[in-house]
Amino acid sequence: MKLYEINEEILRLTDQIAVDEETGEILCDMDAICADIDSLQMERRSILEYLAKLTLNLRSEAAAVKAEEARLRDRRTRLEKKESRLMQILDRECAGEKTDLGVATFQYRRTSRVEVTDPEKAVAWLKRRKLTDCFRVPAPEVAKAEVKKLLTAGTKVPGCAVVEDRSYSLK
Repeated sequence: MKLYEINEEILRLTDQIAVDEETGEILCDMDAICADIDSLQMERRSILEYLAKLTLNLRSEAAAVKAEEARLRDRRTRLEKKESRLMQILDRECAGEKTDLGVATFQYRRTSRVEVTDPEKAVAWLKRRKLTDCFRVPAPEVAKAEVKKLLTAGTKVPGCAVVEDRSYSLK
């Protein structure tokens, strides 16, 4: 039986209890009804006990998964730091030159990004010129991709500059 069926059966059995209004005498077989209710209560208790065990088991399994996630995150972080240090060594040794390393090629490409040194000044300038797609609301923030378009087109935006940089990759 399912838990809701047990609860419905217990209610049905308690509704079967008939009492004479004048004498207060019980008109049904109370011993049989009580025996049925007791057996249903025992079955209900075993279901609830099973649900409690299942819940505790899931809780401990979730804690184990959480611990494993933390362990794997720490391992990933260590691996990423090690990879970064090795890439820095390769960058230093290749000195900006594309280098064929046999199993891989270490190469460079030019990149650029917008560096905002004075966001308030930049947002004020952009607002005056109604360039609303170049900053975000409610807390005004410079939309660097849009400002980069302005800067590369030759417009001078106060507080912003295109910074030439380089990145490297190993393929």
